[in-house]
Amino acid sequence: MRVRRLAFALVPVAVLVASCSSASERGTFDETPAPAQTGTAAPSPPPLGDNTDHRAVPVTFEGTVLAPNGSLPLSNALVYVTQQAPAAIPEGAYCDECVTLQDGTFAISAPDGKFTFTTDLPKGKAWLVVQKGQFRRVRPVTIEKEGTIAVAKDDSTIPGHADVAKGDDIPKMVILKDDTDFDRIDDSLTKLGIAGVEVRTDRSLLKNKAELMKYHVVFIPCGESDDPLSTDPVAKQNLDEFVQAGGKLYVTDWSYEFVRQPFPGFFSWADETQTLGSAASGDEWDAPATAADPGLGDWLTATGDASFEVKGNWTKLTAVNVRQGLDEKGASVDVTPKVWVTAQNGSSSAVIPTTVSFQNKCGRVLFSTYHTESGVGGGGGSALLAQEKALLYVLLEVGVCVGERPGVK
Repeated sequence: MRVRRLAFALVPVAVLVASCSSASERGTFDETPAPAQTGTAAPSPPPLGDNTDHRAVPVTFEGTVLAPNGSLPLSNALVYVTQQAPAAIPEGAYCDECVTLQDGTFAISAPDGKFTFTTDLPKGKAWLVVQKGQFRRVRPVTIEKEGTIAVAKDDSTIPGHADVAKGDDIPKMVILKDDTDFDRIDDSLTKLGIAGVEVRTDRSLLKNKAELMKYHVVFIPCGESDDPLSTDPVAKQNLDEFVQAGGKLYVTDWSYEFVRQPFPGFFSWADETQTLGSAASGDEWDAPATAADPGLGDWLTATGDASFEVKGNWTKLTAVNVRQGLDEKGASVDVTPKVWVTAQNGSSSAVIPTTVSFQNKCGRVLFSTYHTESGVGGGGGSALLAQEKALLYVLLEVGVCVGERPGVK
């Protein structure tokens, strides 16, 4: 065992009278992440009118999508307008299959978070929706005249906690720690503005299928590498069924057995044998990193991290492997894991994957060789590290709907 130091109000312009209430990919996921998504939680809106309808007027929406902390611009978020309030997001793991949105009624935020779109809207009440996976903010707006609505910051910020009465939803998330507390994902999520995440100091939830299925996202951060629960038949089956049902599983570093055991063969680790925990390194390594995903790279560049390192790696991946799996319809497909981030392999010139994911029917599994924060037990300070920002980006991307997404070229 290694020892570590725990060292909208919408803003109307003059030509438009508006009001906003303050109350109230296809299959394998090996593609570049498509920007627009919606699904069961955001049904296709009804027709919004056309120029032949004297009551319909052209309205332009423009603004900037921000992460829950209110300062970090967020790319690839879906912004759309509908005359019908979106259906409630289902509780617990569910199959969020993509649906069609009417052309001209939505936009996708750019790497700097900016968006704009123009659509014809009948006069009266509508809803503006800003969404990324199960993170969704809905605000009402009253249309009286044509013109431009500059969407206020508060209305284009992805929520960091749930307030359903106000129109704010986030996924139900749980962090399953052991007594090591090596990777403090909860600290990183707090810095990102995400609150209300449940933290458990044991992992017995994995043996209770009914309780496990109540969550959308399960984090298993770095812990003891030889945790026998990772080989427990009930826990393994529950994890597989959770992900197939639409759950998202996020695992880091020494907890890799919670990927290798229930989902064998998708990844290969350096020094792995049949022995539990064999691929866990005794030495931490940091390395210059590259965003292998273009969308992530563009976003990191736009937010000031064109160059970055990944810190706090204690395992090494050697390969991602094509495996037989299921698509969201249950059909057999070849599943190719997606590589999000790569890094140099120590002193060698070899480039290896460090952040990877794959789709398993309706859900996804994400693994990172490095900690969400730097080092052991925190140490990242109050400023967001590039790898913490990458966590938010990838977490949101793997949370999007499955299937063919609107806006994909």
